[in-house]
Amino acid sequence: MRFISTLMITLILGTFAYSQDDAKSKEILAKVASTNNSYKTIKVEYKLTTSSMQNGETHTENGLLLMKGDKYHLTLTNSDITFDGKSIYTYLKEANEINITKPEPSKVDKGDFFFSNPRDIFKGYNKNFKSTFIKETNVNGTICYELDLYPIDLKTKYLRIRMHIKKSTYQIADLKLFFKDGTQYFIEFSNFVVNSELSDKEFVFDEKKYPKAEVNDMRF
Repeated sequence: MRFISTLMITLILGTFAYSQDDAKSKEILAKVASTNNSYKTIKVEYKLTTSSMQNGETHTENGLLLMKGDKYHLTLTNSDITFDGKSIYTYLKEANEINITKPEPSKVDKGDFFFSNPRDIFKGYNKNFKSTFIKETNVNGTICYELDLYPIDLKTKYLRIRMHIKKSTYQIADLKLFFKDGTQYFIEFSNFVVNSELSDKEFVFDEKKYPKAEVNDMRF
């Protein structure tokens, strides 16, 4: 019952906020996009915490994200995702399985966020979201802008995104996604390194490392 009441309040507040959009938040997000897209490479560590209001369970895992141009390499606890510019290779460690797929157009407005294409998180948000500047706040000793983003398409899987952006660098400190089913994703970024020399080998998936893995090639 408490979950239903909380969800109803969130829905009401979310619906009210859909009508809001302000120049300050749009300006900040534009600077985030232009700053991050100017980097040749990005290397950043992150911590993902998933929590559920329905069962009270919480799960945390750490990962590493490498980006170079349109290529990326995303390392998680139980999986490894590599995009070499043409195909996406997803290695599932527990299943010892490799899935090979073609990249599809980003569906960030539908709920596919970060893991479907981690570059989405550093690009512009004005197309698919309305945004509101909340305040300046201190996050782990760093002054940040606090923004709320609301998807324009009401059929999305989530209601809003709470984002903290470092005032001095326009780098994303963290973000939290509030899903309609009560699930929350909290992603914290650390050790942000830009324009370092990243070998092209970092973005090539070597199937020879997993000779016993089942390979599912779905590039039809």
